[in-house]
This record gives sequence, C-alpha cells and structure tokens, in this order.
Amino acid sequence: MKKMVILGAGRLGCSLGLALKASGYSLSAITCAHKASAQQSSRILDLPSFYSQPEEAVPQGNFIFICVPDSQIRPLVRKLSRVEIDWSCRFVYQTSGLLSSSVLQPLKKLGARVASFHPIQSFSRKKTPPAHWKDIFITLEGDKEAITAAREIIQRIGARPIKLDSRNKALYHAACSLASNSLVSLISLASDLLEKAGLEKSLALEALKPLVNGTWKNLKKSSPAEALTGPIVRGDLMTVREHLKALKAFPLAREIYQRLGLLALELAEKRGLRPSQVRALRSWLQDK
Repeated sequence: MKKMVILGAGRLGCSLGLALKASGYSLSAITCAHKASAQQSSRILDLPSFYSQPEEAVPQGNFIFICVPDSQIRPLVRKLSRVEIDWSCRFVYQTSGLLSSSVLQPLKKLGARVASFHPIQSFSRKKTPPAHWKDIFITLEGDKEAITAAREIIQRIGARPIKLDSRNKALYHAACSLASNSLVSLISLASDLLEKAGLEKSLALEALKPLVNGTWKNLKKSSPAEALTGPIVRGDLMTVREHLKALKAFPLAREIYQRLGLLALELAEKRGLRPSQVRALRSWLQDK
C-alpha cells in the first residue's frame, strides 16, 4: 500500500496532498517549517496532527515528497540520511524544477529509489482544488523504478508525465519561469503603464484580463506564429514608431518592448511578412 508523506506542506505540498487524497491515496504525515503553517495545512488536509521534525514523519510512509525550497533540500536530505529506517522499500521525490535527482544521492546510497517530480503549474495558495492538476505536465528524471511508480501516481491524479534529461533541468526551469513568473511581471508592467495613461489603478489590471484571456485562447488553438496579433505582424511601422516614442519616458518598458518586438518580428516572418517591412521594423526596434 502506498502511504504518502509530504515534507514541506506549503502551497505546493498542501495542494499535492489534496490531489493525492482525492485520488484515493493515504496521506500519512506532513511537516511544515512553522507551527502555524503546519496547523493550517493539517486542517486543509483533514489530518488529526502533523510532525514538527521530518525525521519523525519519514518512517510513517513509503512514498516521500520533498516540497521545500531549493536551498533547503540538501540540508534536509543530509538530515534524513541519518534516520535509521529501511530505505530500500521507500521512494523519495524532490519537487524542485532546477535541481536534479542527484541531490537525493545520500538516500539512494541507503537503498531508496529517487527521482525529481516537478509539476509545470503554479500554486498560489495551499487550498488548490485537485482539478488544478488535471492535464498538467509533470517532469520526471531519476531512477527507473521511481519514475515508473511516479507515472502511476501522476496519471491517477489526472496529470501527464514527461521524462526529462537531468542535464537540461536549468534550461527547462528557465523556460517555465519565463512562461509563468515573467508573464506576471510583464502584465504588472503593462498595468503600470495603463495607470500612467490615466486609468484608475483598480481598473488597469481588470482591463487587461480579457485581453490576456483572449490571447491565451488563441494560443490554445494555434501555434505562437498563428496566434500573434498586433502592429508587428501587420507590418504597421507607424504604430510601432509611436509606441517607441511614448515609451521614451519609461526606459525599462521601452527596452522590453523592443526585445519582445524582435521576437514577435521573427514570428511575423514565419507568417509571411514582407522582407522590406521586416527590415524597417527591425531598424526601429534596434534604434538604428
């Protein structure tokens, strides 16, 4: 029987716990760095208690998920390696998008099957519904047995597994960060510019949401090149010039506009934008 233990029941760990329980798995133990957080997670997960020390929680299960920040994984693994239990019957997963399963090597030497288990999804709160995991991708790399066992769990919670080469994790994680974290930063910047243009602060972000949702709907149905709209894909040099003039007072926003504009220009070329239009737009976007 699979008995799950979550070390670090924060936003990701607690959300994973909810998904595992909803899929019929037994959640035996959780830990959190702070007592108040642990109490909150216990209530959300409907557990009678929690463990303050990971060393006490690990013996309670045979599938251990390490969901702590990257900087805490190595010290935690060293601590766990001193726990005198039979590691040969345990599977240990770490959920970092950046670090590879090699960080679990001390436990592997003791007989544990180890792997990375990283969901390509953001979790902004602990009480994330299990449906949030449906059809998302979870990347795996590590021991063959650990990956095989993880695939079963992933499919049961409604997600989709992808095997990743450990040598590419940094590049992989950078790509995920661009698509998620950088998107939030970009929308925040656009919202700030709308305020400068005269919109109320409370309205600026709301005004962008339908636009962003519409763009995402286009992307769900087609490739980035086909989904691209706006002045660059139209070859509208006058509009791009006016945008750049308006952004002179906001150097960071102007630089981001130019760099992203050059990427959009590459997509526009794929769509068949005329070479003369491409050259003219590139010249303005590069300040030549």
